[in-house]
Amino acid sequence: MRNATSSSTLCLSLLLSGCAPGAASPDPNAPSDPGPAPVANGPQVAPQGGNNLLKNSDFEDGTSLPWTTSFTAPAAGKAAVENGAFCLKIDEKGVNPWDAQVRHREMVVKRGHTYTVRFKAWASKPMRVRPKVGMAGPPYAEYWSSTIELKTKPQRFEGAFAMSRDDDPTAELAFHMGGGLAAEGGVTICLDDIHLDDPDFKAPPPPPQVNLPKVRVNQVGYFPGLVKKAIVKATPNKPLAWEIVREGKESVAKGTTAVFGDDPASGEHVHVVDFTSFAKVGDKYELRVEGETSFPFNVRKDLYGKLKYDALAYFYHNRSGMPIAMPYAGEEKWARPAGHTSDKSVPCAPGTGCSYSLDVSGGWYDAGDHGKYVVNGGISVWTMLAQYERAKHIGTSSADFGDGKLAIPENKNGVPDILDEARYELEWMLKMQVPEGQPRAGMVHHKVHDEKWTGLGLAPHEANMKRFLRPPSTAATLNLAANAAQAARIWKTLDPAFAEKTLAAAEKAWAAAKANPAVYAPPSDNQGGGPYDDIDVSDEFYWAAAELFITTGKEEYQTALTKSKHYMAVPQTGALTGSGSSTSMTWQMTQALGTISLAVVPNKLDKDLVAAMRSSVVAAADAYLGILDAEGYRLPFKAGGSKKYPWGSNSFLLNNLVILALSHDFTGKPKYLGGAVEGMDYILGKNPMVQSYVSGYGSNPLKNPHHRFWANQVDAKFPTAPPGAVSGGPNSGLDDPYGQAAGLAGCAPQKCFVDHIEAWGLNEITINWNAPLAWIAAFLDEKGRL
Repeated sequence: MRNATSSSTLCLSLLLSGCAPGAASPDPNAPSDPGPAPVANGPQVAPQGGNNLLKNSDFEDGTSLPWTTSFTAPAAGKAAVENGAFCLKIDEKGVNPWDAQVRHREMVVKRGHTYTVRFKAWASKPMRVRPKVGMAGPPYAEYWSSTIELKTKPQRFEGAFAMSRDDDPTAELAFHMGGGLAAEGGVTICLDDIHLDDPDFKAPPPPPQVNLPKVRVNQVGYFPGLVKKAIVKATPNKPLAWEIVREGKESVAKGTTAVFGDDPASGEHVHVVDFTSFAKVGDKYELRVEGETSFPFNVRKDLYGKLKYDALAYFYHNRSGMPIAMPYAGEEKWARPAGHTSDKSVPCAPGTGCSYSLDVSGGWYDAGDHGKYVVNGGISVWTMLAQYERAKHIGTSSADFGDGKLAIPENKNGVPDILDEARYELEWMLKMQVPEGQPRAGMVHHKVHDEKWTGLGLAPHEANMKRFLRPPSTAATLNLAANAAQAARIWKTLDPAFAEKTLAAAEKAWAAAKANPAVYAPPSDNQGGGPYDDIDVSDEFYWAAAELFITTGKEEYQTALTKSKHYMAVPQTGALTGSGSSTSMTWQMTQALGTISLAVVPNKLDKDLVAAMRSSVVAAADAYLGILDAEGYRLPFKAGGSKKYPWGSNSFLLNNLVILALSHDFTGKPKYLGGAVEGMDYILGKNPMVQSYVSGYGSNPLKNPHHRFWANQVDAKFPTAPPGAVSGGPNSGLDDPYGQAAGLAGCAPQKCFVDHIEAWGLNEITINWNAPLAWIAAFLDEKGRL
């Protein structure tokens, strides 16, 4: 994931909301100057024929989508639809013309076609604007552009061009307004009646209106012997009759709802349907309440038998430095050549204090972009290895992830496949360690990524931007110490040489972190990659000490544990968001990882201390069950004091489900298993968006996550996402321009979501979100089959 100041396009500081009260906006009803004024030389302007590529031209419905804004720091401002025009208020104009802009994408410009550009524009002060039609990403080739003079009264402009280049399936019409173009002291620019006409273009019919059911269920299904609940959006304050029907015909169960009432997180008045007693195995059931019918669902024991593998396949698909090939890719459309083979020699970024290059090839791409980050890899690797250790020590499903179980190239090497996948990232993390003889030897470089942000619709092997190592950090160093120590005990008998290598790296990293305890990644390091900044690494010290103690039993690490303020800690609220949202672990808050490892993996602590560790986990689970009962949609997650959902809210929930699952392991109490089941219900469709947040699962699955290669929505030559990728989900921050332009201002927390590839703040996918999805899918599959 990213924190609140970064994303896969976070070089852009983006705002889109209503203009401030009293903002001095130009009057769109003022008389226009005589026109139209030509904006460029080119072919003769064709008569307007209604063949407009733009999906929103007049803003009469009060929204701007798919028009969005882009501000590149230090430029800043905001936009809104005002009086039927799209207006951009520039507070800081930045340095370059493109530092402040509005743009329209989602269109194809074709070779040999002639295009007419028409629009009306004005500004609160005289200034210049540069409209252009061209590529939406590097190298930003332009097919037409002009610089025009705006006045305070509306003017009409028009021009034309013939497309002489190859078809561009991801073209954009943009208006650059920053830098030397903008007026001094702030200015507002308005656009209206915008056309990009092609006489040969015929707009497709609008997609049919989809009416989502008011009866919300887990769209994958329910286990026969476990809790089964659904939510109904309904206004009455009295119980309502419900029934379950099979294939739209046979009625198989009946009952009445329980009124929950107003639910602030969803902004709805809801009822709860409890059909736990219905245990008849079957497919294509529907739940009906007062004339409303749910999506179909199944009742069966093997609900997640495929999901537990698809969620792990996500990591193979996002491997860097190796071909993604058949048969492992699943389908030919997901196969691709190796990406970023240039990572075999990556230099330190200029001005960062080192002059060497390292082979940092391999590893997983972090999210929708092509960056690789140690701290996000750290919690992801831990989760994957913790899944293995939990199954080995207290579970019953180790064989499900043994050699030959995953579709990966290493599935015939005699090693459990889940370990092979984790090792692919571990090998990369080891390469990020500063070599001997260099300043801060033993520390770990924080990240490696492109010099600048890349655009959507880019296969890894086609990316050619310069890449740089960013400086070491204490957080990254301790992540390696923890992961490598964990690996050393796991591979001790499987590959003694690798175990020895990882333990040496772990202890070297620990010593380097002790010598450099406050080297932090700067929050401003967000050009081409997220900063992943963290200025409190006391939790990483605790986590690393726990893993090193379990593996070595050394007194040094036990002392570090017992002296830590995080000793036995399992937080119940997350510091990451600053809002106190309920969660126990994030990439930035890792103390629970150490406590969980001590509670699960045999170690030298006496049994009373291990029991106390387990009690800490259970206490957090009890808190989450209390939250579940207080939430209308019955999920063990809530927003903090701000009442807003954070970026990646689904990952917070998934990590909470891990806590509940472990508590069931430790106590055997059904209530914790039930809580985990209900949390997964939310992820798979029992939510106010009626959205399965996992690709390929449910009647309304995730379709358009933010991803460079799974970019079919912007360019049909790229594939859709394979099954098993989980979206970060609702985010009240609306950090991306698409989400801001989608009319979501003031959204109820659980409704701050849109399934669109441009909505990186809402619909990002990442390794540290898919790892707990894989963990909990495996756990529930194990328990559901009993």
